[in-house]
Amino acid sequence: MKTRRILLVVPVLLSVAAIAIGITRTSHTWVNLAPIPYEMSVPLDIANRITVEDQAIGVEYEFIKQAFKDGAISIVSLSYQPIVGEKTSFMAAYYFNEADLDRTMNPDEVPPYGFKLIAEGGKALSVSGPQDSIFDPISVDGKNISALHEILYDKNSYRLVR
Repeated sequence: MKTRRILLVVPVLLSVAAIAIGITRTSHTWVNLAPIPYEMSVPLDIANRITVEDQAIGVEYEFIKQAFKDGAISIVSLSYQPIVGEKTSFMAAYYFNEADLDRTMNPDEVPPYGFKLIAEGGKALSVSGPQDSIFDPISVDGKNISALHEILYDKNSYRLVR
């Protein structure tokens, strides 16, 4: 009798475990941040909602102009397209010579060009994003932005493109 119960319970437990693993494992893809030589890992089901825009030197925004004056090599902005409504800015990524980026940082102030995530070979990648979501946290868009925010400041979500 005990053996029968075990034979019944084990497949059920294995099925539950397989379902739980499948639910928690999200497929990711790499979004190219060109002209910044990095890619960002984002959930596959969100990737088609992300737009990367090069903030070329000719852009008319004073903040962007100042970033280039401060030594930015490249700047991109990432926008998110909600299910309904206009796309909204989600984050900016900055690529600097590390020494130039370090000069812009004051320990008593919020860094103007975000958080330095990766420094390699004298160059640095920094990112900045929203503090809060403009979407209802229980909506699909709110959950998507939360998922993106979780990876935004994780250096393991980026890789150098060689």
